[in-house]
Amino acid sequence: LESNDVYELFEYLLKELLIDKPDDPIDFLIHKLENPRRRRLFLVGGIGNSRRMIARDLASRFRVEAVNTYDLLKNEVKKAGKHAEGILTAWRSGIYVPDDIILDILMPVLEGLEKQGKSYILNGCPRTRVQSLALQRAGIIPDRIGILTTDENAYKEKFRQNFIESQEQKPLDDSIAEIASQRAIEELSYNLNGVKDVYKNQWHEIESIGTVDKVADKVARIFLMKGRSNAPRRPPRVILLGPPGSGRSTQAQNLSVRYGLTLVSTSQLLRDQINRKSEIGKNIAAIMSTGDMVPDFIITELVRNRLQETDCKMNGWILDGFPKTVEQVRSLKEFKIQPSHVFFLESSDALVYERIEQRRLDPVTGKYFSVAALPDDQNLIDRLVILEEDSHEAVRKRLQNYKEHSTKLHAEFSKVGMNIKAELDENLITEMIGDAIENS
Repeated sequence: LESNDVYELFEYLLKELLIDKPDDPIDFLIHKLENPRRRRLFLVGGIGNSRRMIARDLASRFRVEAVNTYDLLKNEVKKAGKHAEGILTAWRSGIYVPDDIILDILMPVLEGLEKQGKSYILNGCPRTRVQSLALQRAGIIPDRIGILTTDENAYKEKFRQNFIESQEQKPLDDSIAEIASQRAIEELSYNLNGVKDVYKNQWHEIESIGTVDKVADKVARIFLMKGRSNAPRRPPRVILLGPPGSGRSTQAQNLSVRYGLTLVSTSQLLRDQINRKSEIGKNIAAIMSTGDMVPDFIITELVRNRLQETDCKMNGWILDGFPKTVEQVRSLKEFKIQPSHVFFLESSDALVYERIEQRRLDPVTGKYFSVAALPDDQNLIDRLVILEEDSHEAVRKRLQNYKEHSTKLHAEFSKVGMNIKAELDENLITEMIGDAIENS
C-alpha cells in the first residue's frame, strides 16, 4: 500500500469529497479516478517581481494555470473598477491592500478554475491569516504552499522603489520612504507567521537566493515531494487543559508540528475577533483585560465553527485551552465533538505566577519570550510588551476560575484524560503526550 501511494490517494480523494460535498459520492470518486489529479500550489513571500517570474516558470513546467494576485489588482486599477481607489490608497500608503478587496477580486477567478477542475499555481496569496482562513472556508486547500525567504535589505530597497514610484507628489522625503520600508518588513514578518499558523504541515520555506531558474528548481522539488504529515491514519482529536502558565500553548504548538494537527487556540480565536474591532471584539477585550471568563455562548460558537472547517476534519485537531467549564463540555457533546485524548497539565500556583510574570509578548511575531532568556536582538527586546491579562490580579482570577472547574472537568474526561506535571522538561512532556497518542 505504501509503495503504491494508496494512502496518499485515499487522503486526496477524502479531501476532494470534503471540499466538493457531491450529491453522489460514488460517481464523484469514479470521475476523480478517471481524470488527472487536480493540484493547487500557493507561492508567497520573497520579492514580488522575482516571485512572479518563478510562478510563471512553474506554471509552464507543470502545465497548470498561473493566477497572479498583483496582475489582478493592476487590472482592477487599469479598468477603474470599484476597488481601484482602495488599491491605490494602500499602495501609496505603503500597506497591504485590504483583505476584503483581495478576496473580492480573487475568489471569482479561483472559483471558476475550481468548477472547471483545473490545476493552478496561486502567486502572491494568501499574504495574511484572514486570507488563509477565507480560502480554507471556501474549500480551496493547497497541496503545498511555498514561502520564499526574504533578504531584509533587498526587500526594503525594492519596496522603497515601488513606494516612491506610487506617490503622486514627487520628490519624496527619504525619511518617509525609510519609515514605510521598515514598517513593510515588519508587516511581512507578522503576516507570514499568521499564514504559517493556518497551514501548519503544508508550508515549506525556500531560500530565494540565486537565479530565477535555480529558485524555481527548488520550489519545483518541494511541490513534487510527498506530504510530510506524521499523523496517525485516523487523525487524533486532542484537548490540552491546564492553568495559565502551565506551558499548554507551547505543547499545543509542538504537537501540532509533530503530527500535522490543526492547532485551534481559543486565545487566537478571541484575538482575531478583537483585531477586527467589531462590537463583540470590544466586549471580549474588556472582559479579558480583567481576567474574567468570556461567556460560554461566545467562545463555544467560535470553537464549534472552527472545528467544522475542512482542515480540522482532514488533519485532526488540537484544542488549546477549551473547554474550561462543564457547560462548555456539554456544548461540545451536543455538537457531537468528541476528543480522542485530553491532557491536563498540572502546575503549582507559584510556577504559574513565576512563568506569567516573566513572560513578554512580541506584537510583531506573536511569540512569547521569558525575561530570563531574552534573545540577542535589541530591536525585538525594545518592542516586547506585557499584556493586561498577564497582570497579577488578572492571573489570580484566571487561576481561581480554573480551580473552580478543574475537578468537574477531570470527571467529564475520566475515560480519555491523563495528568502530566507541568514542571517537567518541555521536551519530555511532548514525548509523554506523543506516546499516549501513538499507543492508544
